[in-house]
Amino acid sequence: MVMFIKYKKIIIISFFLTLLASGSFIATIPVYAGTTCGTGTSAVTTAIDLGCNGKVADPILDLTFGIIRFLSVGVGIVVVASIVIAGIQYTMAGNNPQNVETAVNRIRTSLIGLLIFIFAYAILDFLVPGGLFT
Repeated sequence: MVMFIKYKKIIIISFFLTLLASGSFIATIPVYAGTTCGTGTSAVTTAIDLGCNGKVADPILDLTFGIIRFLSVGVGIVVVASIVIAGIQYTMAGNNPQNVETAVNRIRTSLIGLLIFIFAYAILDFLVPGGLFT
């Protein structure tokens, strides 16, 4: 804990610089006004981009695939952030075995969560007609 207090100002400044850099990256991503979910006569045009790619005939399946792609990115960001935080905890733990165990446990649970998501994605890919990878 003493190590954390000693480097608290550096950690906070690094965190805000990372947020600033990621915010400037996100600001350069183009935003599309709308998209078409589905194909043919059942196609639905939305006012905002919901992640549909227009390759599936059913608009509901197309929207479902868009949501699953969005959640996949979210899971990836959360897992990476959790592992980075655990790495910082591990390096700041020093000789305190309780803090080391907390950091290792966080890494372990992050990887277990990632594996659960991968298996759930694989099961959905098996169950959904046409698969998620098409």
